[in-house]
Amino acid sequence: MNQEKFFRPEKEEGVKGFEKFQGMLKKSTRIAFLLLLLLFFSFASHQLYGCLLEDSLFRVKEVEIKGCNKIPEKTILSLAAIEGAPNLFALSLKEIARRVEVHPWIDHVTVRKIFPHRVTIHIVERRPMAILQLEEPFYIDSKGVIFSRVEDRDEYNFPFLTGLSRQAFDKEPDVAKQMITKALEFIRIAAQEKAPPLEEISEIRMERTFGIQCFTQVGGIEVKMGWDHFEEKLRRMSLIWTDLQKRGITPASIDCTDLKRMVVRKMIRKPN
Repeated sequence: MNQEKFFRPEKEEGVKGFEKFQGMLKKSTRIAFLLLLLLFFSFASHQLYGCLLEDSLFRVKEVEIKGCNKIPEKTILSLAAIEGAPNLFALSLKEIARRVEVHPWIDHVTVRKIFPHRVTIHIVERRPMAILQLEEPFYIDSKGVIFSRVEDRDEYNFPFLTGLSRQAFDKEPDVAKQMITKALEFIRIAAQEKAPPLEEISEIRMERTFGIQCFTQVGGIEVKMGWDHFEEKLRRMSLIWTDLQKRGITPASIDCTDLKRMVVRKMIRKPN
């Protein structure tokens, strides 16, 4: 009896060891099976990909350009450089987008593959908000991005931003950008308010100390706006303008720098 009790623990330990070995064997078999399965699918995928790359069905036969207004479609096609009817699976959309986005008039571009044989390139062009006059005139968008020089053949109808030189821009870029941002803010507000006589503005002159001076397209009337409170100033100026029109007075300038005290200077008519 004592001898049986003495040998029983060794027997139990042997059973447990065997069961542990069986568990490890099953786990190893399962892992090996999964690895083989993974290798099979990897090999099959590689073979399938190779077949697709060689299949003429997926060669690019059409490149569709969307969103062109200022930029000719042939320019986009040239930049995209999708030549030789490449396979659709082999094309890098990021590379095509990177090549197209170098054009200064493009804000951003989206390139898509349309199976089995078409590529679409959708571009969003920059929209000029004004023309910044440095030594040369440059288009500038609503974000303050100076993106392209104005060409002689261009047809445009944007206000000119003046008062900055290239030297001043390079010397104090933060100050220059702040002034330009304020001028663009004024253009946005003026477009929303449409307050006479500033429905159409030909020039906005930026002056660091005194602020913004505007000149109307019709009559060249000077309107001084300062640097702030544009909405309220435009509304009050509109009331003043209406009153001046009733009196038959054509002003040479309106000073709105001081919100509480606006000054009108009458146009001096030369005697006949």
